[in-house]
Amino acid sequence: MEIKTFNTMNLIPIGDIRFTFGNPNRIKKGKGIRVSDIHIMFETDRMIDDKTEKALMKLMKEKGSDLLTDGRDFYTTRGGKITQIKHTQFEKELEQELYGSVHELLYG
Repeated sequence: MEIKTFNTMNLIPIGDIRFTFGNPNRIKKGKGIRVSDIHIMFETDRMIDDKTEKALMKLMKEKGSDLLTDGRDFYTTRGGKITQIKHTQFEKELEQELYGSVHELLYG
């Protein structure tokens, strides 16, 4: 039996993370992370339509990051899908996004 479910996600791009298949030091702008170092949870794949994918890609390009979050988990797009991913740097990016500007204001 095939069951289709739908859920609404509020995803935003964070950080300045760029995924690379080669040497991350070759990334000129932002932080490069090798795709092979990322834990990709294929079982979490969610199909998205073309309109949603284009909108997400536009937001990611404007932010300069390949990383999306809902405030708890981390995601990226993969050819018509959104997939949950993990890496130690992602939590640091979220923390910086949430508290970085406040910390800079308070402590310079």
